[in-house]
Amino acid sequence: MTEETANDFDDFGGEAPAQDAGEPAGYERLNLVEPEDGGDADDDTGKGLKGFPNPEVEECPVVPLGHYGGKVVFAMPEGEIRHEAAAKIGQMLRGDIFASEAGSSFLTYWRDKADKFHRELAAIWFVRKCREAGYWDANREVRLLGVWPGAEGAPVLHLGDEVWLFGGKKVEKRSVADMMRAKSGPLYRVKPPAPRPATRATAADGAWVREQLDLWAFEDLDGEGLTGADILAGWLLPALLGAVAPFRGHLILFGPPEAGKTTLIKFMRELASALAAEVLDSFSEAGFRADISGMARPAFLDEAEAASDGNGPGPVEQALGVLRSMATDRGMVRKQGGMDGGTLTQTAVGAVMLGAVTPPKLESADATRMVEIRLRPIPRTPEGGKDSSSDVKTARERARKLAPALLGRALLGAGRYLEDVATIKAALRRAGESPRTGDLVSMLAAGRRLLLFDKALTPEEADEEVVFWSPLIRQRLAQDGVKNVGAEAFAHLMAAESSLYRSDRRLSIGAMVERLVKGDRDYVDVLKGYGLQLWEDSDPQAWEAARGGPQGRPGPFLIVSNSHPALEKIFAGTRWRDWRRSLSILDDLGDAFRTWPTKPLRYGAGVKQRGLAIPLTPLLDGVPGGGRTRVVPTSVPEEDIVW
Repeated sequence: MTEETANDFDDFGGEAPAQDAGEPAGYERLNLVEPEDGGDADDDTGKGLKGFPNPEVEECPVVPLGHYGGKVVFAMPEGEIRHEAAAKIGQMLRGDIFASEAGSSFLTYWRDKADKFHRELAAIWFVRKCREAGYWDANREVRLLGVWPGAEGAPVLHLGDEVWLFGGKKVEKRSVADMMRAKSGPLYRVKPPAPRPATRATAADGAWVREQLDLWAFEDLDGEGLTGADILAGWLLPALLGAVAPFRGHLILFGPPEAGKTTLIKFMRELASALAAEVLDSFSEAGFRADISGMARPAFLDEAEAASDGNGPGPVEQALGVLRSMATDRGMVRKQGGMDGGTLTQTAVGAVMLGAVTPPKLESADATRMVEIRLRPIPRTPEGGKDSSSDVKTARERARKLAPALLGRALLGAGRYLEDVATIKAALRRAGESPRTGDLVSMLAAGRRLLLFDKALTPEEADEEVVFWSPLIRQRLAQDGVKNVGAEAFAHLMAAESSLYRSDRRLSIGAMVERLVKGDRDYVDVLKGYGLQLWEDSDPQAWEAARGGPQGRPGPFLIVSNSHPALEKIFAGTRWRDWRRSLSILDDLGDAFRTWPTKPLRYGAGVKQRGLAIPLTPLLDGVPGGGRTRVVPTSVPEEDIVW
C-alpha cells in the first residue's frame, strides 16, 4: 500500500490495516464508520465495500493524461482528449466519462455486494490517477492524419480512429486511445476514420500512372527525355510518405486556362485520395493553416493565383511562408495565444501541389523548395480522332481505385526510398551540385524510382539518375530560381528612385552610381545624402596594407552606411529592412562579390556611421575590374577611408 493510499484512508477517519490474504486483487481494506441514517449509496464514502478499490490504471478504458489548474486531462475510449474540472468528475462518471460498455464494467470496482455504486470513491481514484500522470504538457506534439516517423524511422500511419505501426513482418494496429497510454512522446488525436491502404501496387501500376501523365502537354525540358510528367511521377509517393520523407518539395503547376491544370490536379489528388483531403480552390492563409494543422499528408490547392488588387500579398503569397517551413525538418510549428491565456500550437508537415494561371512570385527561400512546371495548351483532337477527355475521365476513375494500393506501396517501400535518397544525394555531391539542389532532386528521383522499380539503386545507377535529371537542374539555374538575398537587396537599392531629376525623369540610385563611377563628380554629395559613398583606387598595395580591406582587389567599391534615414525609407516594408546583413550575403556568390566593413564615415551633417563596402565590378555593367583613378570630390572629404 502506498503512502498516498494511507493518507486517503486518514481523510475518511479510518486506519489502513494490513491486507487480508483472502481479499480480492485491486482492493485495499477500508475501515469505515457507517452513517446512522444509512445514507445514499451514490453519495456515501464506501459503506458496504470490503476495501478501497485501487485497480491498475492499465485496466481503465479512460486514459488519465495529467492535470493543471484544478482540471484533469484524460483520453476517452474513442480517443478524444477531455479537459474537465476535477470537482465535477463525480457527476460525470456514469453518464459521460464511463458511459461506454467497457467503462460501465470498470466501475463495478466501486459497487458493493448490494450493487450500490460508491461515486465519491470512484471520483477520488480517477482524479488521483490523473494527478499521478503529471502536470499536463500543453506543448506536447500532437499528430493527426498522415504518415509519421516511428521507431528507427519506420512509418506510423494515423487513420483517424486507428494507428498502424510498420517496420515488422506484420503491421501492428492499435487504437488511438491505446497509443495515448505512452507517458511521453507524441499524442495521436482521434479523427473520423480515414481510408485504409491496400496491398501494395506493382511497378506495372506505377508505369500506368506515368503513362497517363503524358495525356497533358508539358513544357520541353531540353528534349533529353525528362518531362514534367516525370517530375509529377517523382513527387507522388514521397508526398504520400508525409513526415517520413526527409525533404518535401512542392509543385507549382501553371499555364493558360485551356492547358488542363485543374483536371491534372484532380487526377493527382485521386492518386493520393487514400490519404489526401479534397482540393482547395478558395481559401485564406489562416484557413489553410487550420486545415492542415497537425497533418502529415499531401495537400492540393487550385486557383493559387498571385494577388492582383495591389493591396499587398494575397492568401497564396501569405501561405508561401507556411509551405516553406513544411518542406524541411519537423515542418511548420506556429504558436499563438489562446483564449484561456495559454498558447495554441499549430503544426504541419507535407508536400503541396498548387495550380495557377499566374503563379505567385517566389522568394529565394521558396524557390529552393519548389518546382515550377509549365503546361502547354492541350492539342485539339483532329476531326474523326479520339477525344482525350474520355481518356482522362477513365484515368481518374482507375486512379481513385488504385489510390489505396499506391499508399501501400509508399509505406512498404519507405526504407528503400530513404536509401535511394541518400545514394542520389551522394551522386549529386560528386557532380558538384549544391545541398539544396540535392534535397529537391533526390526527392523526385527517388520517388520516381519507388513508383516504377522494385530494387534499390546502385551508385552507378545513381550517377545515371543525375544525368537524367540534369535538364531540371539546368532549367532552374537558367531561370535563376535559386537567388541570393544580397543580390536581391542590392538590385532593390539600385532601382530606388532619388529626388533628383534629369531630363524630366527621376534618377535612380543605380544611375547615379554608374555616372559617379564614370567620373561625374556632381553626384558625390547627392549619394552621401542617401548614405552611400564610392571608393576607387588603382593601387592594389594600398588595399593590401589597409586593415580589413579587400586584399588586393582594386575598386570601385560602393560603401553603404549601416544606418541612415534615407536607407530606412528605401528598404522600409521590404524583406531587406536589415540591409547590412542582407547585403553581406553577397559573399556567398564567391570571392569577387566579397564585402568589407569600414570604419565610421560621415554621410552628411550629423550622420557618422560604419558601412559595408560592396564590389561593383561583378554587379554593374560597364564597370572595369580595376585600373581606374579614384573619383575626387569637389571639396575635401570629411574623413578618409581606413579599413
